[in-house]
Amino acid sequence: MKEQLHTIPVNEAFDSGDECPFCYLQRQVEQRTIRYVAGPGASYMEPDVRLATDKAGFCREHMKKLYDFGNTLGGALILQTHYARLLEQFQQDAAKFAPPGKKNLLGKRKGGEASDLPQRIRQQSCSCFVCDKISYNMDRYYHTFCVLTKEAEFRAKVESCKGFCLRHFGELLASAEERLPNSQYEWFYETVFPLMEQHLLRVKEDLDWLIAKYDYRNTSAPWKNSQDALKRAMQKIEGVYPADPPFKMEK
Repeated sequence: MKEQLHTIPVNEAFDSGDECPFCYLQRQVEQRTIRYVAGPGASYMEPDVRLATDKAGFCREHMKKLYDFGNTLGGALILQTHYARLLEQFQQDAAKFAPPGKKNLLGKRKGGEASDLPQRIRQQSCSCFVCDKISYNMDRYYHTFCVLTKEAEFRAKVESCKGFCLRHFGELLASAEERLPNSQYEWFYETVFPLMEQHLLRVKEDLDWLIAKYDYRNTSAPWKNSQDALKRAMQKIEGVYPADPPFKMEK
């Protein structure tokens, strides 16, 4: 299989032995983006980067991860202009906001139109520069996966991997439906569903044995593969790495 620049990350992910190769890829993209935004390269001082982060902002999860990264000055500078943008928008909204009419006895409001401000604020809170980068790159990785399925060597890697988390499996199915070449259509569906069931059952058995080990009657029994079953089960369900330490800037 001839390696190309865009296929290297996907092949590395399927060689990693991770519970989900796409979790492996997503973590790489997330950490790379956080390092790009707040790392020692000072990209946050570039006007085009600040314009993008000011506009998109960060979701609560990535706001916390930017804080954990440890670049206090960088984080403060990024937030300074983003905060100013939000404050300006709030002041404009507050100046023209008209409360909806009071409710009558039937619970209906009289007069005044319903404001779209609550919805806009909710959308604003969900907007995130890091999430957008992850979404863009993950879509490319799903596309690369579909292209690589024509290679027998890559198909063998898929068949020997540990399946996928449920979150990324759903995304992969959607991408395959749109992009998979007809020549690999049957192979894909005949492979991934048994693969998923096999490894979901494997993790469940490990989780069951982890619980059983807390029974005094099993005190002397071996742990088998159950000691990290909780974190692997969480990953299989939601695509998270609960045991990961905070991603921090290198000193």
